[in-house]
Amino acid sequence: MMKKFLFALIMILFLSFIAGCGSDNKSNTASSTSSSSTSKKEITLEQKKQASAEIMRILNSMPQQTDEVEKLTWYKPWGSGGYPAQDAVYWYAGKKNDSVWMRAKIVNFTSSTGWVFWDKITFSTADKNIEYKIKDCFAGQSGGGKSTQIVYGGKYETLDVPFSDLDEGYRLLVNGKNPIIRLTGREHYYDYRLTENDINHLKTGIYLFDQMKVTGDQIIQ
Repeated sequence: MMKKFLFALIMILFLSFIAGCGSDNKSNTASSTSSSSTSKKEITLEQKKQASAEIMRILNSMPQQTDEVEKLTWYKPWGSGGYPAQDAVYWYAGKKNDSVWMRAKIVNFTSSTGWVFWDKITFSTADKNIEYKIKDCFAGQSGGGKSTQIVYGGKYETLDVPFSDLDEGYRLLVNGKNPIIRLTGREHYYDYRLTENDINHLKTGIYLFDQMKVTGDQIIQ
């Protein structure tokens, strides 16, 4: 009886030892995998410098306007004056010292008498659509980046927000077929079909935005 008891006790201790070793091994493996994953995500100084060079290459190819007092430079595709009297989907950028940021701008121009007073944007392709509701927009006229303006020969309705607000919608447009933006108000809506130039412009903006993520919105020398 005593022999059976000792045998059972030895087996229990042996199995416990094996289980413990296996647990330690799994823990070490998980720790090693986590460490390896973390090291892969680390961005090197050289990568940040390369991304910074790409950022400046793109910005320097654009029309720019500098405020010498504020030490602030704006890079706008429509130039230093007002934007053209036409529908357009833009992005533009600002730089102060070594900090950079991006904004998105949608322009809706018409020479007709009616207003859409849109407060919702639908980014649409053949396969999918995404809606963006303008926050704190009063009657589709102002607030949340929305504005309206009457000029000689027509009128503008525009939206000006951080690029990140429209990033998802912009990416949908450049990656899908038949890209359309629908501007929707309380009673009316207006559809704008993007041109090839629009798409190329947005692709450059998305690439620039991704490079800025690498540098943390800074220019690394």
